[in-house]
Amino acid sequence: MRIVHLSDFHYDGSTELDEALHRLIGIAVGRRPDLVVVTGDLSAHGTSEELARVAEELARFGPVPRLVIAGNRDLEASAGVPGEAVRLPVESDLDYFLSLEPALSFDFADDETRRTRPTETTFLTWFPALEPVHQANGVIVVGLNSTPRLRTESLERAARRLRQAPPGWLRVVALHHGLLPIPGRKLRDGDVTSRAGDVLALLCDLEVDLVLHGHIHRAHAWQVSDGRQAVVVASAGALANDERRDASFIEVLADDGRLVLWRRSVAAGSPTRLYEGARHVRVGS
Repeated sequence: MRIVHLSDFHYDGSTELDEALHRLIGIAVGRRPDLVVVTGDLSAHGTSEELARVAEELARFGPVPRLVIAGNRDLEASAGVPGEAVRLPVESDLDYFLSLEPALSFDFADDETRRTRPTETTFLTWFPALEPVHQANGVIVVGLNSTPRLRTESLERAARRLRQAPPGWLRVVALHHGLLPIPGRKLRDGDVTSRAGDVLALLCDLEVDLVLHGHIHRAHAWQVSDGRQAVVVASAGALANDERRDASFIEVLADDGRLVLWRRSVAAGSPTRLYEGARHVRVGS
């Protein structure tokens, strides 16, 4: 199983990013993946024009299955250069108060029954779901929507889907925001999703092998264990502005017993190994 993990295009329609995106997709297509996972911030402003162009480029993968997740840039108005973006100021004192404590927004309804926001409708015009799922050929990938926050209902749905996967299948969770800090990257508000520790504990309990996320703009991989189960958490590079200032993506190779992750530079074309290890690592009895 070969998975290509792309993230954070921040496509704005400029000639520079248009050419960079075309080149990145071309190199990724050349890796002949079995599955493509894209973890958000496809666009700079969440417009239909930006998302349409990204969808057009991703279509170059042809029949290869694609699991595409929205990022904060795709669903929320924001300002700033990639990697430094912040939400635009809220409109009222009440909005400001609610933005400090999302639990007070009174939005406790299940995601499937709550009112769809206009930005979500725009995203869904070009991509099939906010929480897509891929399940075939020995792998299950469950997408989580972490914008504006990771909801309990989303985790519950993901847990049900993962528990239903056949034994021995590669279990992957994909979301936009991170679960762990990245070395050398100053941690900013919103980089790591809320309740990240609880989420990691749940993923270990569900015997998840791999978590793929974006948002941080730096390619990195951690292995985390609860003493019984280990999970690899991998952060993708960006179309621009990752730690080497060149576009990159992650290539995942998985077989029955091992998991290998490579960072592939678009500019240099050379791979850097991020992780290699056994799947379903267990410590002790």
